[in-house]
Amino acid sequence: MDQAPGAPVVPRASPPLRTLFTHALPPILVPPTIFLGLLFALWTWKCFWIVAMQEKLLYLTWLPPFARSEKIADYKAECGPVQWQEMRIRSLDGTPLALCEGRITGDTAPMPRTGKKSSVVICYFQGNGGSTPMRLPLLSQTLRAIDASATLASSSHPPREVCYTVVALSYRGYWSSSGHPTQSGIERDVQAFLDWVVETYAAPETDLRIILWGHSLGSAIASTGLASYLSRSGDGPIAGLVLEAPTSSVKDMLINLYPQKWLPYRYLWPFLRSHWDSTMAMERMAYWGHRSDAKHGRERSNGDGLVVRPTFIPPILILSAEKDEVIPPHAANDLETAGRSLGLDITRKQVLGAMHTEASVKAEGKRALVDFILRKRVVRVSSAATRKSSTH
Repeated sequence: MDQAPGAPVVPRASPPLRTLFTHALPPILVPPTIFLGLLFALWTWKCFWIVAMQEKLLYLTWLPPFARSEKIADYKAECGPVQWQEMRIRSLDGTPLALCEGRITGDTAPMPRTGKKSSVVICYFQGNGGSTPMRLPLLSQTLRAIDASATLASSSHPPREVCYTVVALSYRGYWSSSGHPTQSGIERDVQAFLDWVVETYAAPETDLRIILWGHSLGSAIASTGLASYLSRSGDGPIAGLVLEAPTSSVKDMLINLYPQKWLPYRYLWPFLRSHWDSTMAMERMAYWGHRSDAKHGRERSNGDGLVVRPTFIPPILILSAEKDEVIPPHAANDLETAGRSLGLDITRKQVLGAMHTEASVKAEGKRALVDFILRKRVVRVSSAATRKSSTH
């Protein structure tokens, strides 16, 4: 109907807008829907920041507080008679790195006239938190135990001058090392570290043997570093690998630490930038050993009439803690099973009553660690002497 002239204009009412909360949902469901929507938004926001900040959460360079400002002198009283000094090297990409070198000075066996000096270097790879100096008392305790056991063993074996040294690497971003920790960066650090150890401690009249010892995340770093070293250097002076409280992989640790399906952590492994897979590292070790065997034959002559294996895969000691509160119990079992199935030389020691940081502190674990280090030194030295004598 047309409006009469002069009548007031009445605005036409527009139809109400259809919204999710007024028409699609009954009024009683609006509050819980808003609440669940906020929870989902918070869950998604948290997932985003976990993925974005994952290096900060995995590499705890900032814990405990002031860890990066600690000094070797802060722990000197707990380390005697081991003498520690800070040294500097550069990673493969030029990043400045710090490391600590320790040895018991003035306590070596007399050098026999016909003997050859032996140098055993233990390369330590720490876990994901803290600084290198705070681990020096533990490393000093282990070095004292090695020295005491070696002294007792020398009474039943021919005298031999043996120098035991512990060298602990501080990854990039840790303690006084520069840079920021990433898996690719730490892998470069480890290769530069191993090259430096070989160049520094090798000598014409010295039988150099290197033992890699990694704790927690450091066990995965050590095994990955060993696999990479074997792939580019082949047989070398590395005589053994110690995996203390080992992790199988960051993915497995993520799932096992947070088994609740409603938490976001277990679903974020596809976005990991650091994987640190010890099982894969073992597979790489076995691959290079088998590849070398296939290329040169199971055994080959070294030119002096000696028959030797083309590639030496170092034996592995798995030192697991019975009451580990961080690493799931099956991680060490999985590594042992995987290693044996690949044909690797695996020794397993379960330390009763030990928690995550106590496997090498308890008497049982310390004895297994020391025996492994001494045995690998004796085995490699004895086999070298046997091969040498067979040429005459």
